[in-house]
Amino acid sequence: MKILITGGAGFIGSHLVEELLGNENEILIFDNCLTGKKENLDISGNFKFINDDFGSESSLEEIEKFDPDICFHLAAQSSVVISVEDPALDFEHNILQPIKLIQVLLKSNCKKLVFTSSGGTIFGEPTVIPTAEEDYADEPESPYGVAKKRLNELIKIMTKNSNLKYSILNLSNVYGPRQDPYGEAGVVSIFANKYLNNEEPIIYGDGEQTRDYIYVKDVVSALTKASKIEQNHFLNIGTGVETSVNDLANSMKIQFNSDINPVYKPARKGELNRSVLNNAKAKKDLGWEPEYSLDDGMKAVFNWLRT
Repeated sequence: MKILITGGAGFIGSHLVEELLGNENEILIFDNCLTGKKENLDISGNFKFINDDFGSESSLEEIEKFDPDICFHLAAQSSVVISVEDPALDFEHNILQPIKLIQVLLKSNCKKLVFTSSGGTIFGEPTVIPTAEEDYADEPESPYGVAKKRLNELIKIMTKNSNLKYSILNLSNVYGPRQDPYGEAGVVSIFANKYLNNEEPIIYGDGEQTRDYIYVKDVVSALTKASKIEQNHFLNIGTGVETSVNDLANSMKIQFNSDINPVYKPARKGELNRSVLNNAKAKKDLGWEPEYSLDDGMKAVFNWLRT
């Protein structure tokens, strides 16, 4: 199987590559390494890695020559805060370049596009909890959310009446080993790193905002299952469990046997108060369900950071 992965050196992408390498697949990976890291990948693996934007002219030519059977599109500008500060940058990476990619895929023999969308930001502030696929808010709360939602719509329009099927997977808050503990997103890794270094974690807002934390290997399982089904999907990938930031920090404090308390700062623009996804449709359509608890996942993050 010839598999194209954009963002393959990133947090989720590298775990996906790890899973796919064991099946004698021919893999082409693109990553501009602004947030991804080539050292996330096993250099002995059977893949070709190109350090570039997937939407550059030379990259698109490489994709056309490669002629993939499956494309996993994971690359993105993934910071809500940056999208608010620089919407043009967000638009370039999250809409314009993906459109160019889809145009190339439509001329290829590719049979499946699997896209990692966002289950929180595209819905906007939800009125239904847990939020199902049909429970969209009128508009997302950030440029990042707008771009993700618009790309969802463009994928559906552009692939209509074509041989290219899609799986749009709306991910909740993904965490796990290799997530940047110094970034703006990824609160589990950020908090764990703070506690390991005896520093105070920072909570923006009152900490009562909630999220649906899903372990990266559960996400990879959903991605691979979706890629093998020859039909269109629009599915939520989350645990359905709502956890406040305060409860997350307290759980970590207990795990570390720490007496350090969080520092509270003003809430950040564009972030949601509540976000938890209804995953019933994914369970039914993919035969998938999350296997890792938050406690087990946090332990895996702690062990990774320690080493």
